[in-house]
Amino acid sequence: MVVPLMISSKDDDLVGVARRSDPLGLLAVWSARAREAVPHLTEQTTEVRGFQILVEAFRLWTIFVNREPHPPERLMQFFMLVEQAFARTVGCRDGDWPLPGARRVRSRLGEIPCVSVADDRWHLLGGQLVNGIWGLYRGAARRAGLLDANMAWLSDDTLAAASATSCLRDAALERFLGLIGRAMDRETVVLPTDGRNALPSVLRRTFDEVPLRSHLRERLIDGHALNQALANRLVPLEQLNHREFFKLAALELGEHSPVLNRMIDCENLLVVLEGIFYRLCCAKGESIEALAESLPVHMGEIQNAGEAFAGSGTYTGEAAGKREARLYETVDTSSRVRLARSVLSLHQAVSEERQRAAWVWEDQGKLRSDVDVAEPDEADLKVGLAWRNDYYLRPLSSIARQLEELGT
Repeated sequence: MVVPLMISSKDDDLVGVARRSDPLGLLAVWSARAREAVPHLTEQTTEVRGFQILVEAFRLWTIFVNREPHPPERLMQFFMLVEQAFARTVGCRDGDWPLPGARRVRSRLGEIPCVSVADDRWHLLGGQLVNGIWGLYRGAARRAGLLDANMAWLSDDTLAAASATSCLRDAALERFLGLIGRAMDRETVVLPTDGRNALPSVLRRTFDEVPLRSHLRERLIDGHALNQALANRLVPLEQLNHREFFKLAALELGEHSPVLNRMIDCENLLVVLEGIFYRLCCAKGESIEALAESLPVHMGEIQNAGEAFAGSGTYTGEAAGKREARLYETVDTSSRVRLARSVLSLHQAVSEERQRAAWVWEDQGKLRSDVDVAEPDEADLKVGLAWRNDYYLRPLSSIARQLEELGT
């Protein structure tokens, strides 16, 4: 299929597009479509307490630098220490930590907890900034208006809400900033654990009660009409069938049906391409021709899916636009063999772009692969039945349920 493409401006907030788990480079495509319905969250932003701790760390930084100026780049060290303090304090009580870094929290439960910049043995993760709350939650927080455009400060209304609701104030605030200040000077600082000490109690209250919960609901759920409607529908569900969920929502949420139907049209093509790719991976030693003839696909349905995808909206962002263009340039639905070969070509182009080894390739007329994956069954390649991608419904469901449990 060859269709004209509009390439829009760059979207730096699409995460994970270069991961080995996205072999056809399709995450950027479905993510761009999903942003119409779930504008803020990512696959990793599943804990409302991640947003609470992020906001509290930025609030404390505002106080810290107002008292004594520090270079902006020191915010990252400050943030690491605040994150460590919450994780170690909650871990001491609960024996676990629901946010990134749980393994290292559990591994040191028998020791007196510390925070440190200098001693990476107290870091929550290898690359704590990139892989922890800082790296995973800031983009979503900016999109939701919790942070300013540069992700360097809280937005004015979030700072006001955080200042009005924070548990960390007065003597506990002074003690905490004193501990963090010493750790900023490269000291490994012991955290208090005595139940009579106000500081650990306040950190645990902040984690348990999520004082900013009303503001977080407003920003993460209620500030976008379709996002709110989907969240309300997700909360009572015991099991999520994405296709049935979107189909029913499109029927019942009339004003939002065009957006929801565009996501269905997007998935109808992408899921079949991914199913064919995994079949290629499983066909080690076969020829592409033999594999293609065994594919349980209806070519007319795939051609119709391609046409519907072409009308599924603009894919905003440099990565999404580039990947959409590559689909149009590469995918060939004129025959089974050409379809299978074009999916292989699509994967090869993505692998070369990332400078990573291909999962599957052709060698002397035979398919070779270095991965072991489950072979998709017939239903996984059926247009209108199969569904693979999440469109951020699970993070939205998780955040909405947690807020409901908090009484918000």
